Amino acid sequence: MTAEQIAAQAIATYGAAEAARIYREAEAAHYSEAQWCDSASDERRKLQLAESYGRIAAIIEQLTGEA
Repeated sequence: MTAEQIAAQAIATYGAAEAARIYREAEAAHYSEAQWCDSASDERRKLQLAESYGRIAAIIEQLTGEA
């Protein structure tokens, strides 16, 4: 599933504002968790997840004008 498809599904499921909020909170949580990782690979994985959630949130905001 592409980020655009995930964003569209989230909008359909939660509505634009709620979907954007959920993905921004997930992004922030993963960035926060990355600070406490014991291994570099875990930290990289958390940062990659955070970036993915941020990308989906940005797509939702772009498609709907939510910010």
